[in-house]
Amino acid sequence: MTALRDSLIKSLSEVVEDMDAEDLQMGVSEELSLDEELWRSAVEENNYMEVVYTEIMEHHDGAYLKATFRNSVEGAHADRYVSIRSSGRVEIAHAFFVDVDGVRVRVERKPDGSFTGFFKAV
Repeated sequence: MTALRDSLIKSLSEVVEDMDAEDLQMGVSEELSLDEELWRSAVEENNYMEVVYTEIMEHHDGAYLKATFRNSVEGAHADRYVSIRSSGRVEIAHAFFVDVDGVRVRVERKPDGSFTGFFKAV
C-alpha cells in the first residue's frame, strides 16, 4: 500500500499544483492514469483490513448489511465497501484516499477499468 501511496503522491503533486484554489474548495474530478497491478495488490486484494463501519437496515426491497473495511498507512488509507442484500446480491466497491499538498484525493476504479480522482482541499 505504501508503494501506491508514494506513486500517487509523486504523480498527483503536479496535478494539484495546476488546479485552481477556488475549484479545490468545491472539489474537482479528474481522470487518472494508474498502474493496475499496483492498485489491485494494494487495494482490491488487500485482506489486512479492519471493520470501521457496519449497518443493518430494512428497505422496501428487503434488508441489507453494509460494512466498510479499512487499511491505513501514514497519509493514506484504502476502503472496501461491501453491501449484502437479503436477495443475495453482493456489491463490492473500493476507494483509496491520499493527502497531497493539503488536498485530499479519493481515487476509484470505474467499471470500464479506468481511474478517476476527486480532489478537495482539506
